[in-house]
Amino acid sequence: MSSEAKTAPYGEWQSPITAELVSGSNNTFNEVHVDPASGATYLVEGRPAESGRCAIVKIDGAESSDVLPSQYNARSLIHEYGGGAAAMGHDGGLIVTDANTQGVFRLKSGDVQPIVEAKAEVRYGDFDVHPKDAKWVLAVQEVHKADHEIDNKVVVIDADAKTSSVLCEGADFYSDPKFSLDGKWISWVQWKHPDMPWTGSELYIATWEDGKIGQPRFVAGKAGKESVAQPKWHTNGGLLFSSDRTGFPQLYIFHPSSSEARKIEIKGFEDAEIAPAGYRIGYSTYIELNPETLVVAFTKNAVDGLLLVGIDSGKVVPVPLDLVEIQPASVRRISNTRFTAVGSKATLPAALYHFDVESNVETVLRSTTSIALPQSIFSKAEAISFPRTYGKDKTGTSHALFLPPHNPSFSAPPGSKPPLIVSIHGGPTGHVAPGLSLTSQYWTSRGFAYVYVNYAGSTGYGRAYIESLNTLWGVQDVDDAASCVAFLAEKGWVDGSRVGITGGSAGGYTVLQALCTYPKLWAAGNSSYGIGNLKSLADMTHKFESHYLFALVFPEGTPKEEQEKVYWERSPCHHAEKIESPLLLLQGALDRVVPLDQAEEMERVLKEGKKDVKLVVFEGEGHGFRMQKNVKRAIEEEESLWKRTLLR
Repeated sequence: MSSEAKTAPYGEWQSPITAELVSGSNNTFNEVHVDPASGATYLVEGRPAESGRCAIVKIDGAESSDVLPSQYNARSLIHEYGGGAAAMGHDGGLIVTDANTQGVFRLKSGDVQPIVEAKAEVRYGDFDVHPKDAKWVLAVQEVHKADHEIDNKVVVIDADAKTSSVLCEGADFYSDPKFSLDGKWISWVQWKHPDMPWTGSELYIATWEDGKIGQPRFVAGKAGKESVAQPKWHTNGGLLFSSDRTGFPQLYIFHPSSSEARKIEIKGFEDAEIAPAGYRIGYSTYIELNPETLVVAFTKNAVDGLLLVGIDSGKVVPVPLDLVEIQPASVRRISNTRFTAVGSKATLPAALYHFDVESNVETVLRSTTSIALPQSIFSKAEAISFPRTYGKDKTGTSHALFLPPHNPSFSAPPGSKPPLIVSIHGGPTGHVAPGLSLTSQYWTSRGFAYVYVNYAGSTGYGRAYIESLNTLWGVQDVDDAASCVAFLAEKGWVDGSRVGITGGSAGGYTVLQALCTYPKLWAAGNSSYGIGNLKSLADMTHKFESHYLFALVFPEGTPKEEQEKVYWERSPCHHAEKIESPLLLLQGALDRVVPLDQAEEMERVLKEGKKDVKLVVFEGEGHGFRMQKNVKRAIEEEESLWKRTLLR
């Protein structure tokens, strides 16, 4: 702490991390692709300052340039969450889908050419280009019909004829269509309701010849029991993939000439997760660096890292890049010794890195923020585990990342304790890693303590921890959040009488449930596009998640009348009279995942009860806020809430 530090109450410190900085200069790096011939890197970059448009930046040595004309938006809308917006061909042509028109294009040498007829009701994503004949492009196709039915299929696009034809259909969902490196096979992943891709999915292969496939052959996976992900063909002709059959997603390799897959031993990391839960398509968390070695991104106890793994030798070497949070669509090969990754360090924002495994030299190609901030301003996240002290089940522990208030220019009055903001991640099948986030640093640099709760159901701790939320969503997540507050207050790290809770999507639902369940614990709540009515969500949400909440709230075989009772008990809109704290609701007008009427219903019932509630609707936004002006206003609205409820 500086000897010139000013004394000011917690929450009232001045910070160089402004709302303008967080909302405008903090871009998102969504995908990375590499031209195998030139080694040039292509970055799909989300820009709040351009109304959330996703640009494509080509980085070649020290030179970088935008290569996608501004009228295009490189984002897919498959499953509403998107992902897999682009793919690189062996000819240096980048296949990309445009969110504005749903068209698919080949981008090469600055030229943008359509490769299939664009139709507003037909979406594409998760592409793969044939390794020898670039006219063939595999894709996941999602067709939205007039009767609100949605069909998902694997198709092949004939870029010369500008047509697509169906290769696989019949399952509810598909992902990861891939050509083998000799062009003679394809592979894909599929699953059916009520599964999500991380609860039960199946991997298939089939022969390929001139636009047609042979009889599909099952490789791995099982509905409700085993999830598979990220199939990638190896130069030896085998198929690499991830499976969680051991309880943790690990790597396997399957040869079409064999009858079963072999596990690739990653010694010391048997309890790590190699593949994250597939909310989006197009993930790449591992690659073949050379025929003997894989680069593998992993998550262990919610902290990410990178490894070099010998496929046959079993040799494991940590990569000294010090990334603790890695973007799941960014690990790509450049050469036999070099690869890319997008990630955050504990006190450095997310950036695109090149790494050379021979020299151990890292190169930062591009950072998500253009504003230089001193690392001394940042609070470093600490992983904590805490006992469950709230709720009926007080067994076991839960987890969180705690960030104390920190600003070298300020100190608090002796004996005082900081107010606490409790952040609940979305999903609920997700987690928060300890990479630097300007969102949390905005608050810690102003003198707030901040904690991310990786409650029961979170990824990063294995399948059993994910499944521990089953039948208990809206209960165990709430109890874990409350137990976290009790733990931090008992430690003396926070003022337990000044606690706010915030979250988006499923996290917003937990916020609302928490305010109803433990109304005196929370001074205020901020729910962004959160769920207030489980029954209407089940009836109206999009196809991808239309069965998601069943296992989260009902034991298998629950009768219909009992389901209705649980829906009512777990829906905050029916218990709004219990809420005693001010509530802020932030919502996108175009949200199809959690529709606007969810927030409107919460606002209505709270106003009828004379409660303190404010709803802010952002026009042009869907599930999450992409436009700079809206991100900025969301921060300002939240700050106004905390100032009037958490500060004295």
